[in-house]
Amino acid sequence: MKTLYSLAAFVLFISASLSFTSKINVKENTLTATFKGLTIDDYFKFEDDNNKIFLFYDIKEDIDINLYDDELIDKKFTLTWSEIEIELTDENGDLTGEKKKGKYIIELTLAK
Repeated sequence: MKTLYSLAAFVLFISASLSFTSKINVKENTLTATFKGLTIDDYFKFEDDNNKIFLFYDIKEDIDINLYDDELIDKKFTLTWSEIEIELTDENGDLTGEKKKGKYIIELTLAK
């Protein structure tokens, strides 16, 4: 019986440790790039000074800058983003069960 309690305690410890480390490992990235508008698939398109394209799936709700405003096209921004998992949908909007990685804007400011 004591072995069972020890095993249960060990499993709980490992589960808690894995849960804690997965929260810590969220990697945030910073980028300065020019906003190029929306793609056909409604991704936010940015281009850095090396002409590398970055597509962002979503933007944090509490950001005051409205990237749907055409006046912001060709403006330079500094942004912080992280990678998220996106659930894919079919042409009817139903979930397919497939997932892919995407970029999520956490912070956004006009670059100086």
